[in-house]
Amino acid sequence: MRFLLSTFTLTVLLFSTLIADNTQKASDKASDPVDQAVNQASNEEAMLEMLGYMTVYRDGLKELGFGANEAEAIARGLKKALSDEVIDPSYQERMGEFQAFIEKRINATQAIREEKQVEQFQDNIAKGKEFLEGLAMDASVKSTPSGLYYKILNKGKAKRATSSDTVRVHYKGTRIDGTVFDSSYNRGQPADFSLQGVVPGFSEGLTKVGEGGKIILFIPSDLAYGENPRPGGVIQPGDTLIFECELIKINP
Repeated sequence: MRFLLSTFTLTVLLFSTLIADNTQKASDKASDPVDQAVNQASNEEAMLEMLGYMTVYRDGLKELGFGANEAEAIARGLKKALSDEVIDPSYQERMGEFQAFIEKRINATQAIREEKQVEQFQDNIAKGKEFLEGLAMDASVKSTPSGLYYKILNKGKAKRATSSDTVRVHYKGTRIDGTVFDSSYNRGQPADFSLQGVVPGFSEGLTKVGEGGKIILFIPSDLAYGENPRPGGVIQPGDTLIFECELIKINP
């Protein structure tokens, strides 16, 4: 038994020594000037590769339809430009041809984007129409001749806003799939704005409830942002929007 314990103890000590030795060697290696230079060179290489990578996104090369199969030719151009002291005259002579080449790419990209937007618009219009038709089953939901649907949660006071008023409102705006695109609640403070400066459905909807009241607005695309929502935002062309609103105050 003592022999087994002694053997086990010796093995642990040897193993620990090996680990410590390897750790020390790794530490020594990391502090070695040669290894530091290698690591620095490797890092610079990685940053140069990242420069090329980010150039693709920064200059919109993917959006213009350039693919990996064209990367080699583009890289040759980069190498030549970095090697030349001045712009190659032969390239300057072909600048008109180059501009026409890029213009063709831009036009093709724009055509594809517009086609997708039309498809997206039509799809969202259809989904919105189906959603609004489903509201007819809820007796508490009212509609107006313009096509606006609304549901009063709290009618508030007798005093109501007009379309020319400035109001203070707490609100949350969502797409019909529940995606939130704006919320004064999330910002922690209500918003003040003129009802003449908002989408028609929002302006009309806030005249349906009194000061202090709460209302849900179901706004079809033609009373919201239609085909032209803010670029890069959550709202898509043709979206039907839902606003949960609390009319806190009609400003003097």
